[in-house]
Amino acid sequence: MNTRELQTQLTALGYAPGAIDGQWGKMTEAAVVAFQRAAGLYPDGIAGPKTEKALAAALVALNAAAPSPAPARQSMSAIGLAALIAREGRKLTAYKDSVGVWTIGIGHTSGAGAPVPYAGLTITAAEADAIFARDIVKYEDAVRDAIKVGLADHQFDALGSLCYNIGPTGFAGATFVKRINTGDTPARIRAAILMWRKPTEILSRRTAEADQFATSYSTSLPKARSTDARPVSMAA
Repeated sequence: MNTRELQTQLTALGYAPGAIDGQWGKMTEAAVVAFQRAAGLYPDGIAGPKTEKALAAALVALNAAAPSPAPARQSMSAIGLAALIAREGRKLTAYKDSVGVWTIGIGHTSGAGAPVPYAGLTITAAEADAIFARDIVKYEDAVRDAIKVGLADHQFDALGSLCYNIGPTGFAGATFVKRINTGDTPARIRAAILMWRKPTEILSRRTAEADQFATSYSTSLPKARSTDARPVSMAA
């Protein structure tokens, strides 16, 4: 399947690959990831045989005017996941984070479930990615549960990153969540996001998350931290 055909199919199914121009870019990859997650496939952003088969089946159902399925639950896009991974890093040996919590992999702590990090624990890169793929579902669920209004991809991604850092309980009670749900002004939402500024070294990440929430990906890709010279790489 060529890229233009892929973009056309994704658009017909309600995904957003950007312009139908035959050019493979970050927006197209993000749309593929979103479709894969909704279809229960591994979200690798590659339009391989399984993804093509799932696309074909979805289009057949659409063209046959089958009863509309429930809207796909919003999940973090490929861009959002790359930003979050860049913020957390990928550590294969357990370490204590800035507040003394044992951590391993991509920001994994015991609060997210097994494995419980401890001094001397090591894992492989593949294990780190597998733990992250399992962990992220919990935080996506927490964002969906707390937010009662529609979100653009960049907004959902920013909130997923925030939730991953402050935890589902802190997220659910956060002032910025209340302000988003009541349709408050962008400036007040940003100010509320930046209330979560401890420890001091977290501020550059928090500012980047606030920028990500406010800025569409068509305007600018997010940075891991506001002090970074460049946006995140999709290979993060």
